[in-house]
Formats: sequence, structure tokens, C-alpha cells
Amino acid sequence: MAFLALGAFGAGALNTLQAQDVADEAARTPVTNDELMLWLLIGLMGTVVVLVLWVAVYMLVLLQTALQRMEGPQMTPEGVVIPPKTTWTWLKERLTDAVPVERESAILLDHNYDGIRELDNHLPPWWKWGFYFSIVFAAVYVYLYHVADALPLSDEEYRQEVAVAEAQAKAYQALLASSLDETNVEATADANELEHGATLFKQNCAACHGQAGEGGVGPNLTDVYWLHGGSVGDVFATIKYGIPEKGMISWQSKLTPADIRDVASYILMLQGTDPPNAKEPQGDKYTPQESDEVATQASL
Repeated sequence: MAFLALGAFGAGALNTLQAQDVADEAARTPVTNDELMLWLLIGLMGTVVVLVLWVAVYMLVLLQTALQRMEGPQMTPEGVVIPPKTTWTWLKERLTDAVPVERESAILLDHNYDGIRELDNHLPPWWKWGFYFSIVFAAVYVYLYHVADALPLSDEEYRQEVAVAEAQAKAYQALLASSLDETNVEATADANELEHGATLFKQNCAACHGQAGEGGVGPNLTDVYWLHGGSVGDVFATIKYGIPEKGMISWQSKLTPADIRDVASYILMLQGTDPPNAKEPQGDKYTPQESDEVATQASL
């Protein structure tokens, strides 16, 4: 029954883990249906084995009791009635195969070592059963792991779990990226993200702001003057919502929050590049904050 309890506990623990939020789920390794079925199958097989052993012992006890009744009471040579063995006594004798002290002379070996005699005791049956079981277990283990390749070895299991963890990390990062807005965005210094921002800028923004951010229809983005704020949050909001009254459209329906962050970070990286044909400054001078310096330093 312990195996059934273990299986039920495992299933309950699995349901509890699956009820956690998305962030916690992405940070842990999930239990697959195949793994769950395997453990339930092992628990069921263990339960069947325990039940079969219990029935076998019970039948042996019944058989012993029936034989004792058929033989009648046993007596010693002196005529003393030997009480019938209890179930525990009978089971103990079968498991240990121990010879009573009064009959040790029957298994006493002939050799003598300085007065020390040796008994020819057999190995206990419970030990031999355990040894036989370990041999069968080893054979099954070798077949499953090294012959049939039905189960992964530790190094392969490690690689699989690393792959799962990396996929979960990417999913979690995508979840975080989708929650970005102007209140929590930070400038990125990642080279790949800045390159992505540069690509998006040239595809969508260069028509008004110039290929190098020098300005055109739109303002110059390489100086320290800004019409709508020069922090990463301000630039993010300007791209996201646009400035409709000045002809700049909202990009939130065409770019993801992560895309807008990459473009805003790239724009901040253009600070001080002084491209040719730069448009005259517009707006108010903005002093960069610590969060804005991340992308700026990435260009150095």
C-alpha cells in the first residue's frame, strides 16, 4: 500500500506544481506525462508484488496450520508436548533459517582453531532473496539504459534538462518583454538587441529622421535637445503612442514592446555621433540619467 500512497502523493504534488503562476512554471522543470505514467506504473507493479507476497505468506501459514492439525500435537522424546508455532515464529524461521542453540552440534565443523569451533550456518534466506533481486534489477537496468536505450543516461538526461531550461528561460524572457512599457523600460546594452533596433530604425524611422538620425521631416536625434523628453521612457512612449498632431504615427500596433525598447535604445546610442547635414536642435536640453547611459556607453 505504501506504493499506492507514494503514487497518490506524487500525483497530488504534480497538480500543486501545475497550479503555480507562469513565472514559477517557467523557472522549474515540468514533469511530462510519460514520466508520470512511468512512476504510476512502477507504483502499481510494486503494489502487485507486495500483494502477491502477502497472499503467498498467508497461504503458507494456512497450509502450515492445516498440516499441524493433521499431524496432531508434537512431543519431545521426554514426552513433553511442543506447543504449536505462532505465525511470527514460523515466518522468522523461514526468513533466517537459524539453527536453535540446542541443535548447533549438528552443524558444528570438525576443525578447531585454538579452541574456537565454527558452525556451518547457511546464509539467511532474506539475504539471498535480496541478492537475487539485485541481480535481476541489474540485468533490467543494463537492458533499459545500455541495450534498448529506453531510458536516458545521466549525461543525456542532463542535456535534455538544460535544453528544457533554456526554452523555459526564453519563454520567460518573452513574457517579460511583452510586459514592457514606458514606466519600467530600461535601455539595453545587448549588441544583438541594439543591432535589431538599428534595423527597425532604418526600416521605419529613417524616412523622417534620416539614416543616421540627423533629422529631416522629423527632428535631429543625435543632439541633446528633445521635444518630448530624452529619457528611455520618454523615447519609448513617443514611439509607442506617436505624436499624431505632428504627423508621427503610433507604432504599438506594428512593433512589440521589445522592438520599441530596442529602437529607443538605439536612438539613445546615436547621442553625440554628429552626422553630416544634421538638423538644427529643437526642444529642450536633456541631461541623460543613469538608465540612459547604458545604451550610450555601448556605442563607445
